Amino acid sequence: MDWKEQVKKRFSENGAAGRWSNIYSKEFSNVEAVSFRNRRDYTVNFIKDNVAAGSLVLDLGCGAGPVLKELQPLDYSLVGVDYSPDMLQFAAENLDSSGKKIPLLRGECEKIPFPDNTFDCVVCLGVISYAESIDKALDELHRVLKPGGVTIVSYRNKYNTICMDPVKLIKHVLTLPFTFFKPEKKVIGRSIPRSEVIADIKNHPFVILKEKPIGFGKLRFAGKVVSDRKLAVKVNNGLDRVLTGLRLNFVYRAMADVHIFILKKPDL
Repeated sequence: MDWKEQVKKRFSENGAAGRWSNIYSKEFSNVEAVSFRNRRDYTVNFIKDNVAAGSLVLDLGCGAGPVLKELQPLDYSLVGVDYSPDMLQFAAENLDSSGKKIPLLRGECEKIPFPDNTFDCVVCLGVISYAESIDKALDELHRVLKPGGVTIVSYRNKYNTICMDPVKLIKHVLTLPFTFFKPEKKVIGRSIPRSEVIADIKNHPFVILKEKPIGFGKLRFAGKVVSDRKLAVKVNNGLDRVLTGLRLNFVYRAMADVHIFILKKPDL
């Protein structure tokens, strides 16, 4: 099965589409749901505070429409694009049918179905983990943005599950000399090292405006989940307060589950 078919299957109704549609509901109290709701809220608040009313905003990889739903009542022109027909169906059902009509189109991040210099803002949450080439996805984000436009890109951090599991962390440190130069096998939905994302961003004429780490995920010991609910949420919130209060940004970035970059396409 080729890469795109794997992605389509992963986000089909028989795959994870229903779970991703429901994860933003408050009834989902696990730590992953909390982190993804925080990711959504950070994105929406950034747009409200920094993107002018009337702007054209694309949600690329819109999924079931959690970001579009929050932006729908506001004064933006919105478009949603996703590769999965089932996710687009969930988005259509989740959006307010009596509100502003939002076009929902099928498309992919490595070939965005719009002309150059179209959008003032592109939301791209979690999508690059499913791109066969992050470099091509960033090419496309840059292409469809207007000069001065911004894109909000998120991914999951490869080292989160290592940093949050003491046994895996010790094993990783001890085996690092033997694995450092071993090429990583790329699979759909993979967590990505920050260094790889930074390197890909630097290959493009973007300006990094902000970087925001969010959450620390499940508590694990020797690869087994100790907690992914109340205890994990409390530990996540406590770590956030401590590391933010002490301004230990480099530690937060190393440990965080979700990373967000705000990138700007320079003005002409």
